[in-house]
Amino acid sequence: MRLFIIFATAASFPSVTLAEPFLAVETGFQCGQCHTNPTGGGMRNAFGSAFSQTQLPANASTQNMEILGAIGERVNIGVDARGTGRQIENDAVDNALDFVTDRVSIYLSAKLNESVMLYVDEQIAPGGAINRESWASFSFDGGYVKVGRIFQPYGIRLEDDSANIRQLTHINFNTPDTGIELGHVGEALTAQLAITNGTGGAGEIDDGKQLTLRVAWVQPAWRLGLSASDNNTDSTDRTLYGAFAGLVTGPVSWLAEYDRIDDETPGIAGARQDLAFIEANWKIIQGHYLKFGFESRSSPGDEFMDSNRYSLEYQWFPIPFTHLRAGIRVNDSDDPNPFLNEEEGFVQLHVYF
Repeated sequence: MRLFIIFATAASFPSVTLAEPFLAVETGFQCGQCHTNPTGGGMRNAFGSAFSQTQLPANASTQNMEILGAIGERVNIGVDARGTGRQIENDAVDNALDFVTDRVSIYLSAKLNESVMLYVDEQIAPGGAINRESWASFSFDGGYVKVGRIFQPYGIRLEDDSANIRQLTHINFNTPDTGIELGHVGEALTAQLAITNGTGGAGEIDDGKQLTLRVAWVQPAWRLGLSASDNNTDSTDRTLYGAFAGLVTGPVSWLAEYDRIDDETPGIAGARQDLAFIEANWKIIQGHYLKFGFESRSSPGDEFMDSNRYSLEYQWFPIPFTHLRAGIRVNDSDDPNPFLNEEEGFVQLHVYF
């Protein structure tokens, strides 16, 4: 296997779509402990900013811990940037070494009072401005209501949108949807129910709606959750359901998820996909992690859709608000399509505040 991994260039403006769920498992935190969004991802709150400076990096700091990103007492901003150098190898095309700006996003949150918040996540690169999230929320004792453009609550919110459990379910950071989310956040139990258009952020096309439910029980050393979603449209009905879990065993934090996808199209035989994901994150020393991942995809009756993906990744948080990743991913499919049987090497720089 020939993988030429070239150091990445990245946009150098820093907040976070860090969305590394293994850190929540390792610490025993709920996603909303560090993120403004109760379901995780996007801007960090004050606790998340402090954690990024004092607990996460190999060389911790406490400078400006209280004021970074804050404009007065009620308004916060943040920026997140990722850039990658990527080498792809398959039998169909010449090996392609590519430097890309994965994403540069600006975040803004405004707390109007103790209960009402406005939040915006705007991607500014690549390709111009794209609104990823924009919502208003009303919080009350133990719960909240969120209305607007949202990331639907389903499964493990991985940063890697190319993972099968995020790409094939069509619920990821590239497919926000518009609707309403009802949530409960307790000491152990969290639950969210979202009712959205079901168009992945595009305009509405019929009177069908997508219902998405996520429930999780979180403990210091483990967590267990269930997800379900039903999207009823005039052309296709898609049903998702699955389970996800996290576990801490010494210096290793484990993540796992299983999902079943059922697609029903009038006049066409139904299609089913089964997705499995498992990931081990070994904390070598503070700020240094080694990640092992395995994914499986199968479709009964269509052996060409069966595939596996293997990944090995090193993650380094050298100083506050700086994150570097280097790794390889290998796709192995029964389908002879060379693009489904390719190898990837990458190095990524991620800066944020």
